[in-house]
Amino acid sequence: MSINKKSYLNDNLHFFKDLSEEEKTMIYNASYIEEYKVGELVYSKNNSCSGIVLVVKGQLRSFMSSLSGKEITLFKLFENDLCILSSACVYKNLSYDINLQAVENSSLIIIDGNFFKEISNKNLSVQKFMLEITQSKLSEVMWVLEQVVFFNLEYRLSDYLINQYYLNNSLQIYITHETIANDLGSSREVISRVLKRFEKDNLIHMGRGYINITDIEKLKLLFK
Repeated sequence: MSINKKSYLNDNLHFFKDLSEEEKTMIYNASYIEEYKVGELVYSKNNSCSGIVLVVKGQLRSFMSSLSGKEITLFKLFENDLCILSSACVYKNLSYDINLQAVENSSLIIIDGNFFKEISNKNLSVQKFMLEITQSKLSEVMWVLEQVVFFNLEYRLSDYLINQYYLNNSLQIYITHETIANDLGSSREVISRVLKRFEKDNLIHMGRGYINITDIEKLKLLFK
């Protein structure tokens, strides 16, 4: 895939127009293009600092994992989305253990985190941009936390399937029980048990590697 790096930076970094020509050149030189295959880690909690991630093509997910191996997805990144939480060095005295993984084969532009920290210290437009992006992602994380704490799994799973329907514009969703479990912070066995209950109630039909929503209106009632 041919990527016009300068064009993507200009279109997706709202502060880019406020930079001097010298600063634009510096940020261009401090960024690079990386390709990741499905399942590869872009950033892990063991990294000291990675960089600001701009998704050109593909899809990523940010997740946390426990010592037992259980995972929960915090948010997902789609084309033209940007993640600043993968650059821990930008935040002084802030510690968090997140991972960033490719859900699809993905093309990314990564801006060096240490350079971004330097330019943000000098430019108010960059600082404002950082704050807006951080607030947006933390809002998504808080929403996930609210779902886990206050709502039962049946409610969350019905909401998940409905979102997948809208995301893919299809009643047939190609997904594994393990993927759903990782997204919702549950186990594959528990997810399979709830899905079988949905199937028994004629809400869905399950096949090998896919779930077909047979009664989306009734499924929506579980979410209310």
